[in-house]
Amino acid sequence: MLNRSLLVDGVNEIFIVTTRISLVTFLLTIYCAKEFFSEINKEYFLKGTLTGFLAITIPGWTFIYALKSISSGLQSIFISTIPMFTVFWVFLFYKEEKITRLKVISVFIGLSGLILLFASGATGLSNDGDLVTGGLLSLIGVQGLALSHITNKKDSQYIPARTYLLAQWIASTAFSLILFLILGGEVEILNRSQTLRLSGLVFIDIFNYSLFFYTIKRLSATFTTLVDYVVPIVGIYIGYIFLDELINNIFFITLFFIFISLYLAVKDEARSLD
Repeated sequence: MLNRSLLVDGVNEIFIVTTRISLVTFLLTIYCAKEFFSEINKEYFLKGTLTGFLAITIPGWTFIYALKSISSGLQSIFISTIPMFTVFWVFLFYKEEKITRLKVISVFIGLSGLILLFASGATGLSNDGDLVTGGLLSLIGVQGLALSHITNKKDSQYIPARTYLLAQWIASTAFSLILFLILGGEVEILNRSQTLRLSGLVFIDIFNYSLFFYTIKRLSATFTTLVDYVVPIVGIYIGYIFLDELINNIFFITLFFIFISLYLAVKDEARSLD
């Protein structure tokens, strides 16, 4: 919602994402610098670079461009598909976690809702928008996040958390600055309201990634992503209240399929923990 509100205000998307990532990196450097410089090595940095590209760079850039074509509420629905795709990538690349038949069924149910959403063409915007462009960009970002849950799970078991986290953000800042220059980004002067909203994005990022690192070291990659299912509930209504976004009935039909998928996934995860 904060990202889209800045876009609505006319702030350039290239400036938003580059500044956000750079500011998060600056603040994390203050907090993590001592451990980072004492523990970093080539292997840790390369693994952090890969995960940072998947978890920060890809979704950061694809999500901001997707918001030019779809509403923030609709994008939150796409974000809620992260657990489905995590199951798929875990099945291919992370054999340490068992993918049960019930999890596979839950994925197909969730994907059915996603197919219905695409078939509707609804964008959540009054000026129509473009579901294909916005949806595909969102799904690309989702794949990055889903894959990053696997690399995070693998690497965080032996790489010190602060070192791994800062390596991800440093690499993502480098990627973003390169894209900023290639795409012809320009530095903009923000007013007070815009500055506060951008600052909110920065601190939300820091909180989310800190909480994620705490859970990923203790729980499975698939279980950690289940929190993404609650995102659309908040996203749809906040977008409606604050940004005058549209709410289409297909959103709730899609969410119905997604919540059935959630129920089955949680039930299966609870059974495996027992």
